[in-house]
Amino acid sequence: MTEVARTRGGSAEVERGGIAEVAALGNELTGLFNRLGITQSQYAYRVHLDKSAVSRYLSGRRLAPQEFVDRLVREVEEHVGAPLQLEAREAIRSRRLEALRACNPAEYELETLRGELARSRRDAERVNRNIEALHVLLEHKESEVRAVADDLTRLRLDWGAERTALARSQEELRSEIARLREDLADAERLRLEAERRGEELRGTVLRLEGELARRRPAGGPGELPLEEFQRQIVAMTEAEDFSEVARELIEAAWSRPLDEAAELLRWLEGSDAVRTMAGMFATNVARLRPLEDVLAFAPEVRRRGGTGLRVEWRSVVAARITERNAAAVYLGLRDEGTFSDSEGDRVLALALRRTRSDTEAASLVSAALAGTARPVRLTRVMDALARGRASDPLGLGVLLGLAERGRFDVAAAVLAVAVGETSELFGSVDEVARLGRRIREFDSDRIGVLFDLVTWLDDTEAMTVFAVRLLHADDDDALLHRLFGTMEEQKRLDLLDLRMSGGLRRAVTDWRRSRRQ
Repeated sequence: MTEVARTRGGSAEVERGGIAEVAALGNELTGLFNRLGITQSQYAYRVHLDKSAVSRYLSGRRLAPQEFVDRLVREVEEHVGAPLQLEAREAIRSRRLEALRACNPAEYELETLRGELARSRRDAERVNRNIEALHVLLEHKESEVRAVADDLTRLRLDWGAERTALARSQEELRSEIARLREDLADAERLRLEAERRGEELRGTVLRLEGELARRRPAGGPGELPLEEFQRQIVAMTEAEDFSEVARELIEAAWSRPLDEAAELLRWLEGSDAVRTMAGMFATNVARLRPLEDVLAFAPEVRRRGGTGLRVEWRSVVAARITERNAAAVYLGLRDEGTFSDSEGDRVLALALRRTRSDTEAASLVSAALAGTARPVRLTRVMDALARGRASDPLGLGVLLGLAERGRFDVAAAVLAVAVGETSELFGSVDEVARLGRRIREFDSDRIGVLFDLVTWLDDTEAMTVFAVRLLHADDDDALLHRLFGTMEEQKRLDLLDLRMSGGLRRAVTDWRRSRRQ
């Protein structure tokens, strides 16, 4: 495999304009840009770039990407209404290659090979056109030979002298055809050689691209070595150029390889000069990178990040959770060393705060737990679901949505938490009234599902508290009697702790008496 050279142009040196080749390219681009007759701010807005990036490219303080150069050339050509002269194009190309060689030899080698590959393709196309022309010419000459042969046949007996001339003409044509055949064979050889050379160049380009992609999966050819980049950040911080520091760290958050991003976070956390930037950098990794990168980066945040940093990180990750990726996030945040669900629990609970309805909340939790057994610990998720909304004090709508999606285990656990968090046995008058109204909003089937969940609660105290609250919320006892019936069918009515409420004890006694009558 080709050995990829490291970047030689240091960051501070480039920023000062100390790389002569980069400065020369900047001068060339500035001369081209001035033909547009607009400000750098206007141009930056036109091409959707930051003004500081345009300024650095034109001043030679950063190597301009090829896309920037190509776009500038097109803009100038459109402005003047004519293509640039070949000499001007070649000068710009040469300047950029020289600058690229000074800053990044590996990328320079790759660009050079790409140029050779393009020339090889053009040569192959030219040879193909030549072959087609030779075939046409050969067919024409062979047709002439056949015509001369026919003439010879007609004139053989009568026109001796003319026959001799025609024979000589025929020989000349045959000689010319032989030469054309040799030219055609040469052209075929050139085509095969061009195709072979093109395949070799293509393979080399692909190998180099793969190698550079593994080293720098998202960064541009002018990306600086990490140590140089760190020195640049410190220098900018000392100069109190904080907006530029933020801009550079945002770019690094999405462009640096993941191992370098982890090293950069460790450095930021451990440096007194730039520690305050660690949280911003980590959250931008979470905000800007692909989700698989974010999950792979999570252990580094847990190990290195302070409390405030981790809180910011979780909030950003939670904002990216959807039904489609919820399972990947929840499982991806599990600590494989301890099989702890705590990080996934925290992030999923934050995501639930962003849901706008019981249906959306139930769908999100069901999606996150898809294919999993009962979670080890989902304390924060349970608390978030159990709080419900103002009109739904126990989160009944969400837990019914979970049950309808097959997660009876989670729904029952949420109900147990919701009832267990009750500060008083009977609850306030408003809470009791809301509970009764909420249950009556459900149709008969959903009420049946709710009472099944209550019946099979593992927590006897929670089951009893729910029954007591329903006793005070149900004016005509219809709901309470239906709950008793469900519990009796499942042989769990005797599990109610009737010592907790004399009213509940009397209600159960009266219901059983009415059943016997």
